[in-house]
Amino acid sequence: MNRTNFVGLLLTTLCSNYPPPSRLTVKDKDGSNNFTTRAPDTGNTTGFECTLKDGDEVKKDILRGKHLRIATFKQDWPLSYVEKDKNGVLKGSGIAFQIIETLRKQYGFTYSIVLPNKDILGDEKSGILELLHNRKVEMAAAFLPVLHGRYDSLSWGTELIQNQYYVLMKRPKESATGSGLLAPFEDEVWQLILVSLLLVGPTMYGIIKLRDKLCGGNHSRSFSLSSCAWFVYGALMKQGSTLNPATDSSRVLFATWWIFIMILTAFYTANLTAFLTLSKFTLPIQNIEDIARLSYHWFTRDGGILEFAIKVETDLNVLRYSASRGYGHFVNVRNQDQVKNLIAKDWLYLEEKRELMYFMMTDYINKTMKQVLEKDRCTYVLTADSYLTRSTAFAYPKHSILPALFNRVMLSYVESGIINHLAAFNSLSDTQICPLNLHNKERQLRNTDLLTTYYAVMSGFLTAAVVLVCEIIWRKLAGSRGSSAGKSWKIEEIFDLGVKKRPRFAVWRRAFAGLLKDAEKREVNGREYYVVKTRQGEKRLIPVRPLSSFLFQKR
Repeated sequence: MNRTNFVGLLLTTLCSNYPPPSRLTVKDKDGSNNFTTRAPDTGNTTGFECTLKDGDEVKKDILRGKHLRIATFKQDWPLSYVEKDKNGVLKGSGIAFQIIETLRKQYGFTYSIVLPNKDILGDEKSGILELLHNRKVEMAAAFLPVLHGRYDSLSWGTELIQNQYYVLMKRPKESATGSGLLAPFEDEVWQLILVSLLLVGPTMYGIIKLRDKLCGGNHSRSFSLSSCAWFVYGALMKQGSTLNPATDSSRVLFATWWIFIMILTAFYTANLTAFLTLSKFTLPIQNIEDIARLSYHWFTRDGGILEFAIKVETDLNVLRYSASRGYGHFVNVRNQDQVKNLIAKDWLYLEEKRELMYFMMTDYINKTMKQVLEKDRCTYVLTADSYLTRSTAFAYPKHSILPALFNRVMLSYVESGIINHLAAFNSLSDTQICPLNLHNKERQLRNTDLLTTYYAVMSGFLTAAVVLVCEIIWRKLAGSRGSSAGKSWKIEEIFDLGVKKRPRFAVWRRAFAGLLKDAEKREVNGREYYVVKTRQGEKRLIPVRPLSSFLFQKR
């Protein structure tokens, strides 16, 4: 039975059993809901009058004159924090205590603030939850994350606002998009292009062969498999081809591939231009799965909601697995120097967005006061999306009558939007501190944008070297089996190592030995020439220098 109804029933019973001197009468008083029972006016001055209050009035008076012990966070600006007045008495401030003041004026109670042994959410042994669990306080006036079904010793009030949790990290120097040459297309598109390069050549070869086999004809012209494969690759690189298809079916095949390549390269060129001109900065961390997959070190508040959620809830299994491997840590985030040192080591800071924004703003203001260059002031950055959302509310010990009294007032705060207004009014400026994209106007081509080019060139040369070695081995194997390829090449002959070289122009000398035997030499413009006669009787000048002599042939 509700305690308020029980009190009303008890008062009614007491009034009805009080022994009056004469018959009691009951009537409505001034149209209100207060019933008055009194004795008839018989001139007796010892008459009795008993007035019963309705439920709302009983609720208002049930806490009147009572003293409540209220727990809160020492520093959780602007939601709840504690200051000392001139007499050294703890005084609560923030949005939470604006609500408490409204409740105090309506219900007429007084209160004092009790701070936990640790300024954390905690558990049954420490923090605010320890005060509530052991009934050391009557309520907690703080925006605590609602833990339904987790603590049976607690009661929760009306849900007030929602907290969103983000990841803060040191701002990377380069975008996680990677090389600009690969940015225009997603990985799936590049994979499909590679598959098409491998399949289209053999497909063309098979169709052309099938057509020749079925139709034949004088215009039949077959191409080798290697020719078809190189045509596909050459078309992609805009190199053209010497292949001249003679049938309509092969022409349609070649034209179709050219159209596909034309559209593909047009999209690639347009997207590449847009990327290099209006590059959007991206982070390597998009969600909590990336934290575990990339083996990042991370930390969060010791005894906070994240520690509880990671250890208990299933939504953050990846973080629990990461912490079990030694990558997750729970530290005292009130030590700002320790937090900055950890972030400088590329550790990730997981916390509620308001706390992270305040941390970034403080760092930005300090660097501005030290006259740090504008481009160097934004050291940190937040991820674009939150990975966890939790509702917040005031907390009470189990079976407390306070939620039934306070929830109606708290609900009015929520439905009227007062709490959201107060949170926005007391929050940071609407201007975002150090956004993900700093919107720099200049965009010069960086060396990292050409990394793919370097990789492609290195891969090409390495592939050519591997093919050369394979050709050498193939020649040796073919020669040892007596194939038509001729005798095996010796490695010394291939690279001219230790082999006596033939005269450089022996071929030329044999070709012109008879012609130049009786030819006279003449110097023209400082150069020596042989004067010879052609078969038609004309005189020709042939340079004496061997390299130039190769340009002339005997007619």
